[in-house]
Amino acid sequence: MEILAEYRYNGIYQLEFKFKDKKGIALMLEDETKRNGKTVFKPEYFGAFPDLQNEFVRRGYTLIFIENRNRWGTPDQMQDQYEFIKYATNELGISSKVITLGMSCGGMMSVILAGTHPEIIEGLYIDAPVMNFLSCPARLGDAPDVHDGMWEEFTKAWGMTKRELLTFRGHPIDYFDKLIENKIKIYMAYGDSDKTVPYEENGIALEKAYKKAGLENLLYIDKKVGVDHHPHGPSDIDFAIEYFEK
Repeated sequence: MEILAEYRYNGIYQLEFKFKDKKGIALMLEDETKRNGKTVFKPEYFGAFPDLQNEFVRRGYTLIFIENRNRWGTPDQMQDQYEFIKYATNELGISSKVITLGMSCGGMMSVILAGTHPEIIEGLYIDAPVMNFLSCPARLGDAPDVHDGMWEEFTKAWGMTKRELLTFRGHPIDYFDKLIENKIKIYMAYGDSDKTVPYEENGIALEKAYKKAGLENLLYIDKKVGVDHHPHGPSDIDFAIEYFEK
């Protein structure tokens, strides 16, 4: 492992290292005897809304993150994430099965990762997840088109027009069958006033799919009343972590 930087603060050890042409990050307790060998992976937005990730680390988990090519789950990006998880967990001597901490586009990446490589998934925490590209970023549903640049960013990453997107099969919702087949445990949080990634066009599809498959016991829905797309985070951090430890 080629180490780029090391930091220590308030009992936390942060390691930055090279993976391919990118920077990887690992956060863990400085005291090795207090680490539990378990792994959480944040697919996107490292450092954003950090309360949940910080509490995982305080409880002994190691959090890993890799810089992304883009935030829209393209095949090359997802392959990089898979290879990074295998590499980082092996080098650090921690569990190769991860709990993802996926917010918004990170939730989308979590679902795609679990759908393509379920063998490395312990569970998914997904928060206001993008599930249907026709909703976000294409804005073909009820969400207002706010011209925030997301569609331009998406089409640059994927090289797709909206017309092509209509027949595209590679949305997160297209991976639900694999999540169900592998009985992936999920905690899904959302704000019922989300105007960026409306639940009725995104997360509800996962809720319906798990209920139809009789897997309600593997999906916890955390509805946050009056909350928009931000802030991200569970209603109760302790409960969210303990949900995966049951």
